[in-house]
Amino acid sequence: MIESRATQLAVVSFVVTGALTAILMTGTRLPLSGSGSLGGLAAWCAAAGAGLAFAISFLVEASRGSDAWRSELPRAKRVFDVAALTLGTGMLAYLAITAIAALFGLGFRGLTVDPLGGGVLAGAAAAAMTYAAALAGSRTTSESIALLATAQLFIGTMASMVSSPDASWWQLHFSQLGNEGGTTGYRFNVSLIVTGFLLTVLANYIGHDVRTGLRARGRDDVRLVRTLCWLFAGIGMCMAIAGSVPDAENIFLHVGSASGMLVLFGVFVSVALRRIPGVPRDLVVFSLIVVIGIVIAVLLWIPFGYYNLTGTEFMAASLLFAWLMVFVRTISAYAEQGIDPEHGGLG
Repeated sequence: MIESRATQLAVVSFVVTGALTAILMTGTRLPLSGSGSLGGLAAWCAAAGAGLAFAISFLVEASRGSDAWRSELPRAKRVFDVAALTLGTGMLAYLAITAIAALFGLGFRGLTVDPLGGGVLAGAAAAAMTYAAALAGSRTTSESIALLATAQLFIGTMASMVSSPDASWWQLHFSQLGNEGGTTGYRFNVSLIVTGFLLTVLANYIGHDVRTGLRARGRDDVRLVRTLCWLFAGIGMCMAIAGSVPDAENIFLHVGSASGMLVLFGVFVSVALRRIPGVPRDLVVFSLIVVIGIVIAVLLWIPFGYYNLTGTEFMAASLLFAWLMVFVRTISAYAEQGIDPEHGGLG
């Protein structure tokens, strides 16, 4: 049923996108990438198709009892979660097709496409993104949301970097990308906002996995689960605020939000590792490695001056999201009782 629905949605996306593209291109030939290109048109269609496919699949599976625990959440939170996941999926599809079009544009310089060929290419791109999104919406887990958030931030930042008109932006910090005008600043800030929204969605999934694991061990610490959920959601909210208020508009609020993320992250890690019973030693060791790595990254900036603030931010963000993926996978295994109680490691 899931595969059949994904295939059907992909076919619909191909037909609609192909026809729409051919109509819009009537009498013209468009380049593969750049302003007013086929790639841009295909990216928007892919975003719409992927977002709708994800939302449809997610809601259909929810109506069939998937993730029934979400019914305990307030209706407003459930609506927000679906909207955030749909937006994140759509934007990731947009960025992916834009990047692919740019790559082919470099390989086939000077090539222009007629309406028929453009319709087929755009339809194929939209169908591929729609198919993948439909499958993702049918099997939403904490791991898939964490992967979506990580890919969203990484690809969005990369897109802003390569499109920045200021070749020396990296001499300051990553927030400088958000101060740029045009698509550069828009992509960077929106990526931060959407990633922040996705992290707030992920908070409840993490809380559910923790509570499931606790219940399997004869415990049900509702207060601990609620604390972890709010701490993690706070990280996402701080990131969304940092994206909503660029450095150039209000440096105090922007920096305060960014600093708040680090503080909340530190508190979250401390509470999770100290309060969740039976946490694998592997996770504890990896967490210590990440903390040490971040400290070293800061020291390489100040006082050693090996690189600037941009290098520190890049290293710290890479380590934090690597930790996030490991933590989410470990907690998922914890919920499935995949813990070796004798050694405290993954069984």
